[in-house]
Amino acid sequence: MHLHASPPLTSSLVWDLGDQYCSARGCTQKTGLACSYIDRKERPCPTGWCPEHRYVTQGAVFCPSHGRLLDGTTNEFREGARVDLGNVVPVVLSWTAQEVDAEISAAMLQLALEWHQALVLDPVHFGLVGVHRLRTWERAWKICENLGPTLRVAIVIEEAEPGIVEARVNARPVLRLLVPWHESHGFGERPATAEAAGAAVLNFRERLLAALIRGIAEWRRDNIGNLESDTSLRGLVWHTPSGSQGSSHRR
Repeated sequence: MHLHASPPLTSSLVWDLGDQYCSARGCTQKTGLACSYIDRKERPCPTGWCPEHRYVTQGAVFCPSHGRLLDGTTNEFREGARVDLGNVVPVVLSWTAQEVDAEISAAMLQLALEWHQALVLDPVHFGLVGVHRLRTWERAWKICENLGPTLRVAIVIEEAEPGIVEARVNARPVLRLLVPWHESHGFGERPATAEAAGAAVLNFRERLLAALIRGIAEWRRDNIGNLESDTSLRGLVWHTPSGSQGSSHRR
């Protein structure tokens, strides 16, 4: 998930001392300020954080998980739906995206340059999908022309199935994978050794990456005849805004 820059050191919230024990593992400091996050059921996050371990954003102190969650989601999410305390789906999805982001971004940028279009990088975001309004989290990579997306690849986790990541190419599911076990979420089967845990993560990453890269390659093969010569968008990389109004781009 995209993270905003660290707050300036002049912000008093960075170094202000509180009277709560810090919730960071192994920290014994009693200088914590409470996390400001409140979930959709109006329950406040019960943790406190010392200056070393707190996360400051949007003019408030947060625990690292909720701070990064807010900084990595869209304005629509922040203004409306709020994730329940204990819901690790967006964090798991963010980690999953980080595992494949470099390779998928590179493959999509190469395709965007070939098609003379723009690469758009969506952050992890929340939505209510389908007639049943399924609570869903998604991270997407898109190449777009002036009229909209040409190719869209995404990884998705539905809150109803929090232990399963689904890879999609133009909304078509191409792979469903169980999330490998980790003590922070408990999904999947706990490996017997640390080596086995590492191997499970590597296998998960390779299978997910292979499915997405294969989907990109198949789309290119099926659509190479539609390639046009218009170069108006060539070389642009757009980041969907995360906490700001409007989009930014770079050449």
